[in-house]
Amino acid sequence: MSELTIVSFNAHAGLHPRREGVCAPYDLVPVLRGFDDADVIVLQESFAPDEEPAAVQKVAAELGAELHELVIGRVKLDPWPQLLDASPLTTGTTGIAVLSRLPSTRIAKLAVGKVWSDPAHERGALHVALDVDGTTVDLVAVHLTSRLPHGPPIQMARLRKLLPPADRPAVVVGDHNFWGPGVVACLPGWRRAVRGRTWPASRPHSQIDHILVRGNTNVLSGEVLPDVGSDHLPVRARLRFT
Repeated sequence: MSELTIVSFNAHAGLHPRREGVCAPYDLVPVLRGFDDADVIVLQESFAPDEEPAAVQKVAAELGAELHELVIGRVKLDPWPQLLDASPLTTGTTGIAVLSRLPSTRIAKLAVGKVWSDPAHERGALHVALDVDGTTVDLVAVHLTSRLPHGPPIQMARLRKLLPPADRPAVVVGDHNFWGPGVVACLPGWRRAVRGRTWPASRPHSQIDHILVRGNTNVLSGEVLPDVGSDHLPVRARLRFT
């Protein structure tokens, strides 16, 4: 039997949520180091500045881990995602990052497309194959649109047709920007490994960050982790594949 511990976290580009009109940075590097029991970390809103390596790139180099990234678009921290107090304009790219301590191979970008009013030009999911003690596990990392109520169901309908066949061990991980019951309704055959409120981090009332499994995958544990700086709370699951 093969076991996998996975953490998913929307990092909000390394910025605290806005407080008193200001959105101050936090240090994402020690946050990622703190997920030290995770075999795989999946980040959404991972920010890579033009001037230096991204936090996830620094940590991957420290750990000797494999890093797979999917750029969603170019952004600036002033005013995206929020304003940084008294800081110069900072530009770079944002997207999904998968940091793996396990042998892994990037398979493909899965296009989930654009929906009305979404500022992202085109969103996609990142398909990575993991070698979990000799078992190949398909990981699909997502960050769906926040344009409710239409956006996430449209993108999940597109994604459903692109997911690996049902006879292969797989997980779908990330910020779905949609509530648990709606997610499993849109992705039949999948179930939630973690149940708990994840957003907003300061006073969570909704779970929109999910780790989904199917078939014979056993969920050994699943939990929402404490606030580490973003507007989302991280989620962690320990899984066994039989």
